[in-house]
Amino acid sequence: MTALLARPVQRVRTLLADDDPISRDVVQVALRSDDRLHLVAGIDSRRPLSEWPLGRVEVVVLGLSHGDVLLSTLRDLAARKIKSVVVGLDWNRRVLDNVLAAGASGCLVKDARLEGVVSGVRAVAAGNRVLSPRLLEIYAPRHARDGGADDLVISRLTLREREILSLLGEGLSTSEVAAACGVSGATIKSHVSHALTKLRARSRLEAVLMLKRQ
Repeated sequence: MTALLARPVQRVRTLLADDDPISRDVVQVALRSDDRLHLVAGIDSRRPLSEWPLGRVEVVVLGLSHGDVLLSTLRDLAARKIKSVVVGLDWNRRVLDNVLAAGASGCLVKDARLEGVVSGVRAVAAGNRVLSPRLLEIYAPRHARDGGADDLVISRLTLREREILSLLGEGLSTSEVAAACGVSGATIKSHVSHALTKLRARSRLEAVLMLKRQ
């Protein structure tokens, strides 16, 4: 009888970039503690992007900083098809909007145990967009007040646009939604773009929240 050999677990190649050495050391320990992640390196995010060891990296974890440098880095990573997760404490609505618009796949609050960072990296690597519950609350007050207005605007969406936003709200990636709907990823992106325009939403997340509060 032939013995079956277990396949080795495919570990997510991850890079950590943070300009705070203490924070960088703490997050490194958390990322190295998970055997499903392979931390390539922990580097100072102030180094030029050309010096970052990005070969075969799937997810970059970035410390939250304020200013155009972080946003430029996020856009560059997105152009290279590398997913990014931004981790920090000092979040507000403007910062969250800008980071998401620049291409971040995850925005997380740095907590004491950092378990959310580890699980967030794995979720982003699997094709999901991730936000800490505390960050979702940043959007909640506005939509709680404007629920009636949201209902009126949402009525402009087609059934297909509602279906796609609902699936995205369940955590499916663009490719997974495309497979579920039997269309291409480009078609899904087109529907999402039209929905954002109709809702005047600044991100997919905001559109999904508006739909959920209907």
